Amino acid sequence: MSNNEITGRIPPELAGNSSRLQRLDLSSNHLIGEIPQELGKMKALSSLNLSHNQLSGRLPSEIGKFSNLRELDLSANNLTRPIPEQLGDCFKMIYLHLGKNRFNGSIPKRMGNLISLQLLMDLSHNQLLGEIPSEIGQLHSLEILSLSHHVLFGFIPSSLEKMLSLTSIDISYNELEGPIPKIKAFEDAPREAFTHNKALCGNAAKGLPSCNSSMIEKRNTEKKHMLVIYILLPILSAMFLLFILIGIAFAFQRKAKKKIEMGQTERIDQGDLFAICRYDGRIVHENIIEATENFDDKHCIGKGAYESLYKATLSTGQVVAVKKLHPLQEDAEMVNKKHFTNEIHALTEIRHRNIVKFYGFCSHVWHSFLVYEYLERGSLAKILGDVRGQQIWIGSRE
Repeated sequence: MSNNEITGRIPPELAGNSSRLQRLDLSSNHLIGEIPQELGKMKALSSLNLSHNQLSGRLPSEIGKFSNLRELDLSANNLTRPIPEQLGDCFKMIYLHLGKNRFNGSIPKRMGNLISLQLLMDLSHNQLLGEIPSEIGQLHSLEILSLSHHVLFGFIPSSLEKMLSLTSIDISYNELEGPIPKIKAFEDAPREAFTHNKALCGNAAKGLPSCNSSMIEKRNTEKKHMLVIYILLPILSAMFLLFILIGIAFAFQRKAKKKIEMGQTERIDQGDLFAICRYDGRIVHENIIEATENFDDKHCIGKGAYESLYKATLSTGQVVAVKKLHPLQEDAEMVNKKHFTNEIHALTEIRHRNIVKFYGFCSHVWHSFLVYEYLERGSLAKILGDVRGQQIWIGSRE
């Protein structure tokens, strides 16, 4: 339907009812508005020509869904905004014309993925800026490249020297500088292909000055810098990722350690405070002081000349016997301490089923005590006393 007087917008319904359409040509009409994103549904499309209209707005990113697209011509419209990166997904494309629009931003690096491009890549007469991406040098089959009338600056990438299929090049009206690539397309290009740039050099026959050593050195330095960037960037990214992983691992480790500690405390609350694998003297001491209410007499179950015996029910429910030494005068204190130490040594070296189990001790300026297994039936003296009393009572009855 090209070269007519068609007006209005492109109907989105066109895509829904044309899923098998392979070629669509609406060029040279009076179409307005944006390119409908629904066109991305036309999976079979191999050629799309909407050139020489008055289309505006952005080029939809859905353009990348045209997996079979070989020819795309959107030239001579009023399309704006950056060229979508997704255009680089049209791997089968051999012809691309986006010239004479108002595209801005930089040339997408992913356009270097269009390795099937052969006939034309025309991005001229837009508002593109920045450097020419080195990825363009991957288009080894491309014959015609036009990048004129932009605000492209910097050096022409040396990767373009690999584009041996180039027959025509136009980089005029930019801000490019430095040597031009040493391939036939650049050497045979007319003078007009290089005019109105900042400081191109290298082809005297085309009116370009020869490249001095400082210019070449500057370009080589930039290449080295780019090489360093390409090397360092992955390394730094990997190191950054490694630091993040280490940080996450450290955080998880601390969290796990905290859970273990909490679990251990919980198990201590529910088990044997004197088990070696979970023993904590501070916790045991606090439990005993709390259980005896700081050795209140109501918990006392026996007294001797040098010590008192207390029954302590710990927070775990475990019941122990605590023998607390009496505070004495200085001389007696020395004797008492010696007795205390001797008992500790004896109980730590002797283990027998008929000797009460010794759990531990506390030696402190405020109080010293020993902790034993609690026996429900009381002391041996009490039991023997009760037996003797019963014998006397029986004897009196007789």
